[in-house]
Amino acid sequence: MANPIVTIAVPIAGFIAARLGSQAASAGWGAVFGEEAPTPKKQKAAEKAAAQRRKELKKEGASKAEISAVRNPEDETPVWKIVLWTTISGLVLQGLRVAAQRGTKTGLERAMSRRPRSNRG
Repeated sequence: MANPIVTIAVPIAGFIAARLGSQAASAGWGAVFGEEAPTPKKQKAAEKAAAQRRKELKKEGASKAEISAVRNPEDETPVWKIVLWTTISGLVLQGLRVAAQRGTKTGLERAMSRRPRSNRG
């Protein structure tokens, strides 16, 4: 039976590693490309903003050509950037999470295990 402290700490370590790794990857992406990473959250926000802009133009009485001219700027992101981000956020962050979980498990098991009594004889 596993130590309860270990079973609690391992998922927490994985979550923290994934969170920190994601922030580091986004910061690295910004440093290299000078823009925000093409995350699904950013894509959804851009779609929402474009839909809101189309709705406002419709209320203002703009022509259909003007309304259809409003495009999502995220649609113009090159495919290679999306593939690169998917690779970084998938493989690299998963590897980081697994490494943190394994390290936490072995470290805590060693720290929490019983040590033999010293030989005083």
